[in-house]
Amino acid sequence: MDAIKHPHVTEKTVDKMDFDNKMVFICQTDAAKDEIQAEVEQQFDLTITNINTMITPKGEKKAEVTLSDDHDAQEVASRIGVF
Repeated sequence: MDAIKHPHVTEKTVDKMDFDNKMVFICQTDAAKDEIQAEVEQQFDLTITNINTMITPKGEKKAEVTLSDDHDAQEVASRIGVF
């Protein structure tokens, strides 16, 4: 699976991790939501409750995933090396 390219980290996405328990990933533009969700859940051993995707003005696809209450976005980001 190659739906996910890398995590997207900015001040705004760090706030989403802190306050909304969300993480943002840059994905392949042709990846479907279910493919992205399956890859994130499998690769990082998470449970996702919601996923929103958008195409940026640069033509990149961003996926904003909401993690279940069982997982903490900051802890997951630390574990995968974002911080």
